[in-house]
Amino acid sequence: MTRSIHPVSFQSHRPLTFDRANRGRPIKSTFPLFRLPIEILQDVAPHIPSLDLETLALVDRDCRQLARSVQFSSVRLTYNDASLGLLETLLEETQTHEEFSQTIGPCIRHFTIDLGLPKLTEARLTRYPNLFAFYQRLPEPSCPQDAFLAALATVLSCSLPNLQSLAWQSRVVISSELLQAIVFSKARTVAISQALVHTNMDVFDLYGGPRWPIENLVLDTEWTMPSFEDSNSITNVMTDILRAVSPTLQRLSWRGLRCPSSVSFGREKIIFPRLRALRLDAVPMADFTILSSLLSFNDRILSLEVSSTDRATAEFLASRGHMEALESFSWLNQRHYMEEDIILFLEANTQLRSLSIGQSLPPITIETRILPIVKSDYLRLTSLHLVWDALTIPDTALSVIGTLHQLQRLWLSAGAQHGWCNNWKIEHDVLLRALQPLHRLESLTFSRDSYEVHGHPLLDSSIEKYYHNAVFPYDVNFQDYLTPDERSLLEKAIGLASYVDMTFEQARSLQSRLMKAAWERWHQQRTLGFAGMYAKMFARLEWCYMGQYHIKVERIESRTCVVVESPIRENLKPL
Repeated sequence: MTRSIHPVSFQSHRPLTFDRANRGRPIKSTFPLFRLPIEILQDVAPHIPSLDLETLALVDRDCRQLARSVQFSSVRLTYNDASLGLLETLLEETQTHEEFSQTIGPCIRHFTIDLGLPKLTEARLTRYPNLFAFYQRLPEPSCPQDAFLAALATVLSCSLPNLQSLAWQSRVVISSELLQAIVFSKARTVAISQALVHTNMDVFDLYGGPRWPIENLVLDTEWTMPSFEDSNSITNVMTDILRAVSPTLQRLSWRGLRCPSSVSFGREKIIFPRLRALRLDAVPMADFTILSSLLSFNDRILSLEVSSTDRATAEFLASRGHMEALESFSWLNQRHYMEEDIILFLEANTQLRSLSIGQSLPPITIETRILPIVKSDYLRLTSLHLVWDALTIPDTALSVIGTLHQLQRLWLSAGAQHGWCNNWKIEHDVLLRALQPLHRLESLTFSRDSYEVHGHPLLDSSIEKYYHNAVFPYDVNFQDYLTPDERSLLEKAIGLASYVDMTFEQARSLQSRLMKAAWERWHQQRTLGFAGMYAKMFARLEWCYMGQYHIKVERIESRTCVVVESPIRENLKPL
């Protein structure tokens, strides 16, 4: 749960085996790599450095295709020149039928469409004959972006025979033609986010029209409506999409924050026989019909994540009762007056292995309703995530959590959960004592944690501004955390050595940046010190998050080391 798996996740795809990337043609190259069995070559190829791949591509035709199978396994399409060149090449591949031509399209397994600035111009398109031909064939009035999207639709439909996953991350209107191309593509995992979808879209024919045989789907779209009266057609489009994917869909993530009206299936019931993981993030439900279709006729759901502000969702869960196969439940968000409905659902599903409550709850709710259920009935629970709507976590609650000996993953948080303010003053000595009995812990997360600093009395050392103000303790010299080159530069800036060509404002800005860099190193060192104490306490601990750092625990023989996975701090948020 600390590294919880999204109901629809994009895992990095291995390159295709060379025989598939080479479209079944016999290997003619004498290069030593091709003496390896195909399966081993597939494992070795991704580890070839990018510069070496470029050199390898110059050896012969087979080496070139092997390099392509790695270089183009995952592609991000933007409006830059490299993307325009790639799209031009893929268009050309759709038009050529030369038997022995080598192609890029079969090598692409994951396709990300990220169309932001800069916008296209007609002058840029003229450098790409196939793209420009699309532009010339479009009816007036059309713009270069229309030609780009039309070409993209053609490529998705015809040029990517081994495509596994497609991620749309562009605030661009998806036309019926483009969505139809996505439907006809080979992708089995599709994520559509940030897109604008018109309510008049007509892609799926109710009577025997094209099915969309995908396994994983993410929907996070914004709807364009000519008038408010068209809001009911949103339900029609969503019903068409879900009906088309229902026979094969295994995981669905549906985010509804930008949906302007409540949705319903009406009298229609759509069955999802293979659905195993479901995330409903603030989808406004008009009634029980959608929830019933997704959850009432399927006893094989393993993972359920729910966030909603409507009464229909809360009441449905309260009445749904026991879900035999359910192992993981995440309560993302809910109005406080609906808490009782969700608690009834928790009481009915004591078989859970993972429980995540990402919204902050009052301490009394956690101590009198949530923890008693967890302690007495959740005998198989191995993963727990709780957030307190308070500035501290009560010792009584920590002592109960310390009795959950089967826990392998634990995520705790308190205080403000949004914005720059972090006002949970974490007390690691208290936590270490309370959690000491959890010998099976493998993953430990403390998010929104903050720390006390006794800094200079004229500086704001308040806990809630710990990360914002970056104040050093009064007994710490920030220059101790600078490199020799940085110290030399600082001395020049403040005039302690030979003067350099720098204005007062530039010198002041440089000093501020160097102090911030030094503070980050001091904070990271401090955080690693805390992480080291947990690593020594819990012999199975492999990973932790605190001080806004992802930290990996490495155990080499009798030594235990903690290292940051990335030098950049990240304010972790629940998925």
